Amino acid sequence: MQDSQSTLQRLIHSLLERDPPRAKSLCVTLLGDAIGPHGGSIWLSDLIELVTPLGINERLLRTSVFRLVAQDWLQSERHGRRSLYRLSEQGEELTRQASSRIYEGSPAQWEGDWTLVILPRFGNGSLSKRGEVRRELIWAGFGAIAPGIFALPRDHAGVARKVLGKLKLSDNALVLSAQEMNQGNGLVISSLISQCWDLDGVARQYREFSDTFGPMLRAVNEDIRPSQAFAVRALTIHEWRRIVLHDPQLPSQMLPIQWPGHAARELCGELYWAVFDLAEQHLNQLLDQDSARYQAAKPYVYKRFGGRPRRAGKQAAA
Repeated sequence: MQDSQSTLQRLIHSLLERDPPRAKSLCVTLLGDAIGPHGGSIWLSDLIELVTPLGINERLLRTSVFRLVAQDWLQSERHGRRSLYRLSEQGEELTRQASSRIYEGSPAQWEGDWTLVILPRFGNGSLSKRGEVRRELIWAGFGAIAPGIFALPRDHAGVARKVLGKLKLSDNALVLSAQEMNQGNGLVISSLISQCWDLDGVARQYREFSDTFGPMLRAVNEDIRPSQAFAVRALTIHEWRRIVLHDPQLPSQMLPIQWPGHAARELCGELYWAVFDLAEQHLNQLLDQDSARYQAAKPYVYKRFGGRPRRAGKQAAA
């Protein structure tokens, strides 16, 4: 028991020393992954207690939540001398958009459909506007196949329209659904993958993820403490989120053979469920005193990473 705990604690400490999480990003991770399924709100004092073991001190956290409120990621409520935080409407929308990429990944089947966004020149300050929409579209998985032309190998016109609407550019861009018509004669879009998307960089990140969290999975057993389980879950999802939101999640037909993202996703899901029950115990012990705001986990959480495996319930019974 002691050996497994010390091994896992050493791995957690090593990760925090080597790559400490950024406070703002970690807050967003925890609100989306752990707090959202339980009602979505948390007292600042409880958030401080959750993140302190993850290397975030109180001063840094207070600064970070203040900035997240200013950027309309979070909203706050004052209750006397206490502050309650939750995701804002914009924060909830961005979290919903990210959740399918984090917990589900690319669809198994692809019918060869594409979404194109074409940006002609528009108005004064067009360069800055084009740069802003370029960043947003790339974050959403689109690749730049030519100046002012972005492509995504899925029918995601709705995603494109949300990006354009957010930037007030709906009337300045074309959103098209497309199918390749070359049928083997001439240039095909898939041949442009290396110049449209940085798959080599994403592949490297997936391999590093497996190298870091594979040993953690091997060190997890029924004797670890709930606080350790929560730390593993938080750090796993935080790192996974950082990687997967920069992955365009291309269809399998367009990926290299033995794409490391597949093994990394399988590892992430296995580790997530291996510590889930004990991590929930930690949340319950810390937050369940406020039963008016802290609720039982909503059913959708048990569908993450393909659904909770039966063996994941063994820790709860141990």
